Amino acid sequence: MRKIHSYIFLLFAVFLLSAPVLHGQVVDDTTKNVYGPQTTFYTTEENILNNIDGYYSLDTTLADTHNWDPVELNNYYWQYLGTVGTAMQPIFYQAPEVTGRRSGFNVYDNYVKQSDQFRYFDTKSPYTNLRSVIGGNYRAFIGVDFSRNVKPNWNVGFSFRRWTIDKQLGPLSSRGDLNVLTHSYDVYTDYFTPNKKYRVLFNFARTFHKVDETGGIKDTASVIDYEELFDYEDEDINLRNGQSSELKQHYHIYQHYNLSKLVGFYHQFDWERKLNQFINSDADADSEINYLDQYFIRSDSTTDLASYYYIQNTIGLKGEVSKIFYRLYVKRKDIRYQTKYMRELFAPVENYAGAHIRLAPKENWQLRASAEYQLDGNYKLEAKLIIPFLEASALSMQFDAPFFYQRYLGNHDYWRNDFGTEKVQQLKGKAYFKWKDYIDIRPKATISVVTDHLYFNENAEPAQASGTATMIHPGVELNSKLGYFNINADYVYTTIEGGSANVFRIPEHFFTLGFYYERRLVDNLVARFGIDTHAQSTYFADDYDAVTQQFYLQNDFEIPAYIFGDVYASFKIGTAKVFLKYRHFNQGLPADGYFTTPYYTGQQAVFDIGVSWSFFN
Repeated sequence: MRKIHSYIFLLFAVFLLSAPVLHGQVVDDTTKNVYGPQTTFYTTEENILNNIDGYYSLDTTLADTHNWDPVELNNYYWQYLGTVGTAMQPIFYQAPEVTGRRSGFNVYDNYVKQSDQFRYFDTKSPYTNLRSVIGGNYRAFIGVDFSRNVKPNWNVGFSFRRWTIDKQLGPLSSRGDLNVLTHSYDVYTDYFTPNKKYRVLFNFARTFHKVDETGGIKDTASVIDYEELFDYEDEDINLRNGQSSELKQHYHIYQHYNLSKLVGFYHQFDWERKLNQFINSDADADSEINYLDQYFIRSDSTTDLASYYYIQNTIGLKGEVSKIFYRLYVKRKDIRYQTKYMRELFAPVENYAGAHIRLAPKENWQLRASAEYQLDGNYKLEAKLIIPFLEASALSMQFDAPFFYQRYLGNHDYWRNDFGTEKVQQLKGKAYFKWKDYIDIRPKATISVVTDHLYFNENAEPAQASGTATMIHPGVELNSKLGYFNINADYVYTTIEGGSANVFRIPEHFFTLGFYYERRLVDNLVARFGIDTHAQSTYFADDYDAVTQQFYLQNDFEIPAYIFGDVYASFKIGTAKVFLKYRHFNQGLPADGYFTTPYYTGQQAVFDIGVSWSFFN
């Protein structure tokens, strides 16, 4: 199957790169080629589904040019294991997207391109973006994106990504002891009839993400001495032979036929396969035995596997009446879930009905609301108000426990549970106060009330809280510009109350600050010089179990408060962007490092260089 997918991808890429452009070139009166960002646009399936016309322009600014780590790109709102490609979980509570049964494995989701993240282009010429990063400590990334219009109403494209990250903790050699190796590719197409009544989108994505686990620093001291844990390459680690992996493949089709503006029909199809595995070729070695701690199947090696498949079909009606857009749908999801050592095959069928409405009485004023009901009683209600000076949203949701939380037998873990549903009520708000281009202040707040929370306890086993926790997160965002100088800041304060407050571990203070100087040096050269900093207060962050790919509660290792900074320079020359970046430039001041997860150090001081170059011919 893997070879078939690779051959399909290769043939598709060759077709795109070699096929002639079927519409004429764009030239000006001097025969100079005028292809570029101004002739290349994209839209999303969400916009097409909800009858939102128009396309977006490509981002040609230097924003985030110097960032390539998903944690940086998400403004540090995620906890991870200190290096690119390792397991991630949100620092602040997030409800799942669906109310039904999930696999229970999601720590690698940020390295996988989801079906709703695809961009569908309208290009007047072939568009290619090449991105490459070479980072210190033998960290590297390469990405290729290609798209072209075969005809004015037919676009095709593909993407490729590769990550190679060496171990930061306890490598056996100075180079080549990989921590992370990832390959992903995808293909997509967008076609609509000349009268635009019928439109179809298709995408396929495959990602194989492999992590040679370290298990964190092996600390044999009876009392934690943080300063003794910053030897990085010289540290001993808990695992030498453990390897986690995730293979995910997803096919997605969207199509609609609009009879008129008043009414149209649409259909969405999804097929997904997700395999999560942990293997250890020498599970009873002295280097592994303390971490693995118990054996149910065999003691010499471990091969644990969980497989999750589903097919989903959604059929609906949509249309517009005056300034109101509506969408009504029914959905069926057929699921198969199984683990290697349990004979039980879980094969539930889930049925849903839902509705979505959007009211836009005038420009920049919008109210959106949606409701989805699962026939077994789960539900999801959402509403969002957008007006020029305020955004506010509300969520009420009840959802099932993941399969992995309910039943599992592996070489090192066993449980059988009968958990109930989890419920969340959430309110979010953000106000906008702007004075010219000088200052933009955005006070914000989130209130989440979570009942019967599902989590992994101090024994790294699934559990369900019996009470309610209320999390309140007031904060503020600031953007300021004075001449060539710019400041971006984000602060969140957290307080947690309620009977199950202790199962949520969130730093009380969370702060990110960016400062940069940007100006055009010559006609074709723009430069930005900046500093990014991030700080968090002391808290008992969740630990991580590499065997089950789950974060879990712990009460022994308190992550000290820390602040780190990165200094960078980025340049835009025509359609090329280049950056130079020194990560964690303040290492040694005030400490020799910081921790993101118990016994996992954050990124040590390293130098990164990268380039992103777009071509339009």
